[in-house]
Amino acid sequence: MKVNTKELLEEIFPPFQLADNRSLLECDFYDTHHRYFDEIDDDYLSAIEISAEGLLLEYNLDWPEFYLKASLEAIRSRSRPHEGIKTWKDVSYEYLYYFGQDCSFLSSEGFKFFLPATFYYFLSTDENKAYMDWFIFRLNSQWEKDCYVFNDDQKNFISEFIKKHYSGWAYI
Repeated sequence: MKVNTKELLEEIFPPFQLADNRSLLECDFYDTHHRYFDEIDDDYLSAIEISAEGLLLEYNLDWPEFYLKASLEAIRSRSRPHEGIKTWKDVSYEYLYYFGQDCSFLSSEGFKFFLPATFYYFLSTDENKAYMDWFIFRLNSQWEKDCYVFNDDQKNFISEFIKKHYSGWAYI
């Protein structure tokens, strides 16, 4: 493996836009409320007798201040949150730490968007790497659904990564 992990990942996983694919924060909200921010309507709020803001604040989600603020804006406007993530290079370790467990709710393209960031932080930091287990589980459980979005070089990188860092996991 090349010394500069980020250069290698950019070569194999060139950055692309998240576009219409849901983010991990959106998936975390969906996991809690079974709706995305832009699917919350007045009928739903009336049925559960809570305000849009209360939907976030009363559930006491353990989100950092920035993500809570972005989520409050999204729930008020009933639109997608503005998280400042344009490519995988914009994804922070903190983001993966808080929301990585919800990668199973991503579309295949959304999963491909976030996966290089997980590799990068796994290989370049000594921080808690529990988020990576969720991404490996996703690879293991949904590979047949996701494999079409990866090219051969990406599949080889994923396979070599698994062999080196997650022996015993057979996903492909």
